[in-house]
Amino acid sequence: MEAPGFDEEEAVTALFTNRRDAGQRLARRTSDCLRARPGSEPVVVGLAPGGVAVAAEVARELAAPLDVVVARPLTAPGNGTPLGALADEAPPVLNRRAMRGLGLGERDLEAEVTHQRVELHRLEKLYRDRRPPLPVDGRTVVLVTDGVVYGPVTPAAVQALRGRGPGLLVLAAPVCDARSAAVLRRVVDVLLCLRETTYLHAVGPWYDDFRDVTDREVAVLLRQQPARRPV
Repeated sequence: MEAPGFDEEEAVTALFTNRRDAGQRLARRTSDCLRARPGSEPVVVGLAPGGVAVAAEVARELAAPLDVVVARPLTAPGNGTPLGALADEAPPVLNRRAMRGLGLGERDLEAEVTHQRVELHRLEKLYRDRRPPLPVDGRTVVLVTDGVVYGPVTPAAVQALRGRGPGLLVLAAPVCDARSAAVLRRVVDVLLCLRETTYLHAVGPWYDDFRDVTDREVAVLLRQQPARRPV
């Protein structure tokens, strides 16, 4: 996904008190959506770290198990220019225009990809306390984030989950960049967004309280979920 130039950003007024408030509002929308689409029992997956705090409220409303997905950004060697992201074992989502501008090919990112994949698997083990990921094959999967900005992180998470064969893939977010939403609607079955806006490069201004969610908090939220149902 490649960001075009722009001159100004839409004025922002906070819509959500915190991630819990956003999750409760999103949970009601998600519940209504799934009631209209009967199918398998849903699995809720939070995009770590902040999305897990929102996803916990959705999982509670749906009485569904909660899991996590980790997406890591990829940057250019030497200068830190953002070039893409990756999640799980799926191929990276790359900004090829930016790569061409720097004279880089995929081979130039091999070390960065390897490093970030090791880091994301370390975080997955930490968050899950070494529990295996929930099976999602053929099931309704609700991927939840605290906001979809214009960039590759959410698409990388979507791609990773799509590759695991869900029956229905729902992406749910309190606020979304409209350009990203247009792209993501082509790769998910349902996109639920409470507010779409232009030029969303930061989620924090839409929240009164957008403090960081720590790794420990993510692990606690996952442990607090009801026992996993057999599949």
